[in-house]
Formats: sequence, C-alpha cells, structure tokens
Amino acid sequence: MEREIEINNAKRVNSIFSNKNFMLLFWGKLVSQLGDVIYNMAIGWYILTITKSATQMSFYMAFGTVVYVVLSPFGGVVADRYNRKYLIVLMDIIRGVAVATIGMLMFFNIKSISLLYISSFILSVCGAIFVPASNSIVPNIVEEEHLTKANSMTSSINSLSNIFGLVAGGVLYALLGIKFIFLLNAVSYILSGISRMFIDYENKIDINEEKEKRFIKELLETFIYIKHQRPVFVVILMATLLNFILVPVFAVYLPYIFNQIVKTSALEYSYVGASESIGFLLGAIIISALPQRDKINIYLKIGIIVYSVLVFLAYLGVNSYINGYISSQVFVIIFVLMALVLGTFSSIINIPFGVFIQRKIPNELLGRVSAMLGTLSMAAMPLGMLLGGVLTDLLPMNILLLITSIILAIISISGFFF
Repeated sequence: MEREIEINNAKRVNSIFSNKNFMLLFWGKLVSQLGDVIYNMAIGWYILTITKSATQMSFYMAFGTVVYVVLSPFGGVVADRYNRKYLIVLMDIIRGVAVATIGMLMFFNIKSISLLYISSFILSVCGAIFVPASNSIVPNIVEEEHLTKANSMTSSINSLSNIFGLVAGGVLYALLGIKFIFLLNAVSYILSGISRMFIDYENKIDINEEKEKRFIKELLETFIYIKHQRPVFVVILMATLLNFILVPVFAVYLPYIFNQIVKTSALEYSYVGASESIGFLLGAIIISALPQRDKINIYLKIGIIVYSVLVFLAYLGVNSYINGYISSQVFVIIFVLMALVLGTFSSIINIPFGVFIQRKIPNELLGRVSAMLGTLSMAAMPLGMLLGGVLTDLLPMNILLLITSIILAIISISGFFF
C-alpha cells in the first residue's frame, strides 16, 4: 500500500505544527510524562531516604523494569492487532485511575512499600502496551518528510518534561510529600488520555482469525526477523551491553551519591536531571539540523567515548569531594555541567536510531518490532540495577565509578575494530 494511503490525515500538511493529530499526541504525551517525571523522581528519593539502602532502591526499580521487559513484546503484538489510538487512550485512563486509588489510600494513612510495588506493576503493564502503540502510530499520522522532525519533537518531550518535572518534583516532594505527587500523576494521565481521544485515526491493519491464533509464534518470528537484519541486531546487542553498564551509574550510583554521600536536598539532585534533559533537547535540535543518514555506527562510537570520559570525570569529582578538595556546591555544579554534555550525546545517538527503524520496518510489523527492540535493549537493565545496588552497599563509590569508566574505555577502543 502506498505511503500516502497509510497516512490517516485526510489532508496533507506543510508543517508538522499544522498536523492536528500529531500535536494532540505530542501535548498529551508531554502532560503525562511531566507527571511521570515528578512521580519517578519522588519515589526513588523517598525509598532511598527511608531505607538508606541502594539495594532496596535498585530492587524496586528492577521490579518495574522486569515487568516491562517481559511484557513489552506482547504489547508490541497487541499494538499491531488493535486500534492504536484506543490502546493509548485506555492505557492512560487505567494508569490514572490506579495511581489515584493508591494516592487516596495513602491519604487515609494506609501506607506500605507494597503499595509502591502495586503501582509499579500496573504502570509497567500499561506502559508495555502504550509505548509500542504510541511509537507505531506516528508514521500513520505524520508525512514521511516530517518523520525526523516528529521524532525529534517526540524525543524532546522527555527533555521538556524532565527540565520542569525534576525541579518541580524536588520542590513538591519537599513541600507536599509523596501522597500529593501520586494524585498529581493520576491527573496528568487522565488529561493525557482525554486529549488523545480527539486524534483522527482509522486502523489500517487487517487482522484475520488465523492470525489471531499465532500470538506466540509471531513473537518468535519477530525475533528471527530482527536477527536477520544484521545492522539493527548488532546495534541492539551493543545497546544491551551499554545499558547493563550505564544503568547502575544513572539509576543507582548518582542518586546514592547525592542522597548519602554529599547529602544534598532532592531539589539539588533534580538540577542534574534537568540539566541532562536540557542537553537532550539541545541534541535533538542539533540532530534535526544535520543531514539525515541511516548509518548510525559513527554516532554510537562517539557516544561510548563520551560516556567513558564522563564517568571518569564523575570518579574524579566524587574522589575530590571525599578528600575535601571541593565543596558540595562546586560538586553539584560539576555534575550539572557533565549532565548537560551527557544529555546532548544521548539524543544524538537515540534519535537517528528511531528514524532508522521507522523507515526500514514495514508498517504491519512496526509495533511488534519496536517493542522487541525495546525489550532486547532493556533486557540487561534489571540485572544491572540489582548488581549496582549490591555493589554500592559493598564497595566505595569512587572505586565503582573508576571500574565503570575503564570498562567503557575498553569497549570504545574495541568498537573501532568492528
């Protein structure tokens, strides 16, 4: 079927900003992600504060990630079988109602760590369906010549929501506490779901009864399909390895450093995340201005080198603070600047890969392939989180950062031989 037929807009638009359907998707996602950022920042800080254990925090984060990784391939198949618009609306509403319910229970002093795990489970299940449905609907409502800009804008949602959400999360956590943040996140989900109801989208995927019986088989076929796409498969394997190494740094080491070593406030910690998001937004602007290319090897190699250097600088910063060479204020400034660079190069790596997938994968496979790629690249994250949490409670932080930077340096050097 011709590309023009796949676009659900009745009228071609000259600008991505004139595309009502995409802008509804964009603003809805921005609102829900803003609530997510505030929620996730507060939950992680809350658990680390009350338990003072990196292992406890990493176990909570790993739980949600495991649920998402296991169910994501199934979510991709669902996204290719059913109306993608209805799926993203339904998942937003379910998440909003679930989080609101738990928030209300906490207002009545029904508090338990188990409530946080219930919330994490529901959000992960819905996210496993929402993400592939949301990603795969973009090529159906956006013209091909606008795909790069649409993906840059979509990626910038993370940056925009993090810039404001992390700082807002630090302030709201200090002023109002975790209960209010639950309700705020619930409102953001429901508002997002309502906005997406107005997207004009007609499901173009033909599903027959025989295909309905091939659910598990399709998952295996999707994996085999990706494996035969060698450039994509190699990059995914590299992404899996990098996730295993880097996830402990950002998800465990960094909050532990600020909470337990430097002992800053949640607001000061949020500055680092906000700076990374500003960098990601800057990277999205840079990559949208560069000539489009399908080969992303050069971006990946440069990114690994930058990650290695930044982790080594983090080691120097922690070591300097521990030995009294720099103050906590200087420490925060250094990490804010490093986060800015980190975000920029993360964007330069991620956006071209997303465009590459959307152009190379047929529309009828895009949902499940997108979900499978996400699953494969995230497969090592829970193990990395758990290992990072245990190591943090066993070894000095400066040693952990030094070892990580050396491993990344080895990978970056070996990468030039492939």
